[in-house]
Amino acid sequence: MDWKRVAFFGGALVVIGALINWAGAQGVVEILRNSRLEYLLLAVVVYLLTLLAWALRWKVLLKGLGIEAPLWTVFKAIFVGMFFNNISPGAKGLGEFIRVYYLARETGEPYGPMTASVMMDRILDLIPIAVMMITATVHVHRLGETALTWLILFLDAVMFGFAALVIGLLMSEKRSHGAIWWIFRLYERVSRGRAERRRGTFEEIDRVTIPRFQTDFRLLARSKLHTLVAVLLSFVYWGLTIARYHLIFMAINYPIEPVDITVVLVVSMVVGMFAIVPGGAGIIEAVNSAVFIALGIDPEFAVTGTILERLISYWGPTVVGSFVVAGLGGRDEVTPPAPERGVLEEEMGEGL
Repeated sequence: MDWKRVAFFGGALVVIGALINWAGAQGVVEILRNSRLEYLLLAVVVYLLTLLAWALRWKVLLKGLGIEAPLWTVFKAIFVGMFFNNISPGAKGLGEFIRVYYLARETGEPYGPMTASVMMDRILDLIPIAVMMITATVHVHRLGETALTWLILFLDAVMFGFAALVIGLLMSEKRSHGAIWWIFRLYERVSRGRAERRRGTFEEIDRVTIPRFQTDFRLLARSKLHTLVAVLLSFVYWGLTIARYHLIFMAINYPIEPVDITVVLVVSMVVGMFAIVPGGAGIIEAVNSAVFIALGIDPEFAVTGTILERLISYWGPTVVGSFVVAGLGGRDEVTPPAPERGVLEEEMGEGL
């Protein structure tokens, strides 16, 4: 058992408990007692539709690369990825890596195109996110919330700067080459012996995996129809996300404006990327509640709505994803094609 991870989640529960106590535990209980179950159930259905939109978007991008993957398999791969994202700190890289591994294992397709589809999936997501960020910035500025306006402007700069850095590294052979060996040198400083054992892996990533990924990525970017459909599905995804929040606050008899939800989503997205706690557990609940309160939402309703939303979008999928992952061990391994097989299997063995 990973006691460090258990401690993280234990700490998250303590933070959530403190948050409820601060808002007024009796008031929170009263709100829950008077909540409307039909709206909560509808929020769960909308969340599943959100994941379906995500699965369809990824499936469209895979099809653009000539990969036919069953929708149910894609759906399960997303749950597997979410599980590892939710138990891992940082910018959610592990979950993306794992869902590539899982889908490649299930379909027998190469990792290069799979990786290209996942990266395009995340990059196209930046289009609706950019719209949301602009909307949130304008909204808080009109409200006269100077401190919150500056915070969102800072988060805008962080998000777009990080996205530009990643895209620049991925699309430039020279920069990606430099980044790979910069990571290797950093790894070497931490553990020279282990780094030397992994030198072949880094060389194969540099010579084979990255060039193949860049070729597939450019091919996918030129497929205008698949790209357009994927962008439309991204807007559907975020529209459903806002609808889910709205339904949850309707359930606790405190309807709020979609634009206020947009502000909270913008802040939580960036905070979640860099949270040191797995999945931002505890931190996201506190941050979202604070932003809702800054927007004029009553603290008891802000905390209650935030916790219910996270129960649906974080804690629930983490449990479901754990069952999907637990079912992987007893199944026969699908052997993916070389040369990526050796690279990924070695890294998976190291990481898991």
